[in-house]
Amino acid sequence: MALLHVENLRVDIPMGNSPTPDDMLHAVRGLNFEVERGEMLCIVGESGCGKSLTSLALMDLLPRKATRTASRLVLDGIDMIGQSERRMCDLRGNRLAMIFQEPMTSLNPAYSIGDQLSEVLTRHRKMSRKEALVRAGQMLEKVGISNAAERLRQYPHQLSGGLRQRVVIAMALMCEPDLIIADEPTTALDVTIQAQILRLIRDIQKEFGLAVIFITHDLGLVARIADRIAVMYAGEIVETAPARQLFENPQHPYTRGLLASIPIPGRTRPGEALGSIPGLVPSLVGEQHGCAFRNRCSQAIAACAQHVPEIEQAGHMARCLFAAPLPATIRLQEHARS
Repeated sequence: MALLHVENLRVDIPMGNSPTPDDMLHAVRGLNFEVERGEMLCIVGESGCGKSLTSLALMDLLPRKATRTASRLVLDGIDMIGQSERRMCDLRGNRLAMIFQEPMTSLNPAYSIGDQLSEVLTRHRKMSRKEALVRAGQMLEKVGISNAAERLRQYPHQLSGGLRQRVVIAMALMCEPDLIIADEPTTALDVTIQAQILRLIRDIQKEFGLAVIFITHDLGLVARIADRIAVMYAGEIVETAPARQLFENPQHPYTRGLLASIPIPGRTRPGEALGSIPGLVPSLVGEQHGCAFRNRCSQAIAACAQHVPEIEQAGHMARCLFAAPLPATIRLQEHARS
């Protein structure tokens, strides 16, 4: 049984004070996915596709006006849709934790590193502050921060970006949660530190047997860490597959477009033009029908404007009519129009 089961997750945001159905922004539209224990699921997509809102919806940390609904949202048998705010506070930081994109805004500048790390254990494990500080020092060393006793007395502004991100990772690990959500945790870091943080997250995931949802816009990055990849576009998951399978045999035109835009070492010549995806992302305000990518897709046919189901073959899902042989009725309709 999956650790996390998500079915028909939606996030809707009203646009205006008295919105009608036509004024509703459907930021996340019917996501279905599972995460197994010990698995690294990478959610990939361009800016604005709904990745971060998905992570906030899982944590129940959405903006006040946003509405989260789901047919099923279960973490290790716990129905997270029906939980009170008090119960969700008990789960956050304990059973599931989050590594945010910008560590400087994730940490409170008015409290020392030791105060912020120890609070997790005094809140969820009822430890004394002294015991919690000892555990905090051990966890800092676990994430590669030396001289932990001195670091515990320091404040966020006294640390570099890479050290702050390691502190945030240590904070997420304090209670050894079942699931960690990492929302673009390397975006604000330089390339060298990015590689160190990625390696750290992967090593810790294997050591503790954690499930990780890693959110990023960089397909080249996830090739090194992902067990499975979910590609998002316009609020939907358009393709999901084991990492190697997705790179070797992408089924959705959007995924192929993303892969074409990545330079390949040894094959892409200096100055050579990379692939690009023409057109613009459609507006998600109001009712949406059919494939959201159809206006940018060279393969699009009239049937793409209707409901496009999730087509799955051997664990590889794509929301595209061309992911499998077209039904005979669609082939006949298209032939009649040509």
